[in-house]
Amino acid sequence: MMLSLKPTLRLFCKVNRNYNTLAQALPGGSSNIQRQRQSAAFRPPQPLTPLQQPQLTKPSSAISSQPSKTSSGRSRRDEEINARFITFIDERGELHNRCRVNDILNSFDRSRYFLVEVDPSAKPNPVCRLFDKKALFDKEKQNKKKKQTAPESILKEIVFGWNVSSHDMEHKLNKAIQFLDKGNKVKLDIVYKRGQNRVDKETQQKVIATVAGLMEDYKLVKSPAFNGQNCSMQFERK
Repeated sequence: MMLSLKPTLRLFCKVNRNYNTLAQALPGGSSNIQRQRQSAAFRPPQPLTPLQQPQLTKPSSAISSQPSKTSSGRSRRDEEINARFITFIDERGELHNRCRVNDILNSFDRSRYFLVEVDPSAKPNPVCRLFDKKALFDKEKQNKKKKQTAPESILKEIVFGWNVSSHDMEHKLNKAIQFLDKGNKVKLDIVYKRGQNRVDKETQQKVIATVAGLMEDYKLVKSPAFNGQNCSMQFERK
């Protein structure tokens, strides 16, 4: 058996020597081949580029939805209603389903009533109601008045002494009333002034009662309060 393997081993050694001789004959020799093998074995993997998702565009019908109100901010009425069929509420409050808008517009007195779209998003059809024109105009006028910004309330102060004459008191309180009618608040100060005679508590209460009687048409928001010999009270419009 050993005799039969010798020719095979001799051939293998010969081929191996020829391979080594060929590797040394190449540029760089066997070391270059080993470096190429190592660089190929340890080459870092290339990062994967993410796939770009195609951008979906919304259909134009979903974007171009019509507004439910006019440019003035009020609800649509009469020919401004763009739905063909509506849920109709008549002047008596009775409900009628799936009515043609043109038929409804031709069925009532246009000089007296408005057909107003009160719920444009209702399903299956928008809800429209009949409104009396005069009542609707009055309501819109009231809403405008409510939206108007009231002037800022300013606290005005009126001062007079305990020994004030009836004429001077009337003049001072008329001035306070002018401030109140303009929406302002008024603080009345009744004070002791130098050079004047002191008054007793009974006289003070009479002066306070006179002021309260003359100002009875206005709201007393701060009751008479004493600070030493001085008294103050505050009024505003009812």
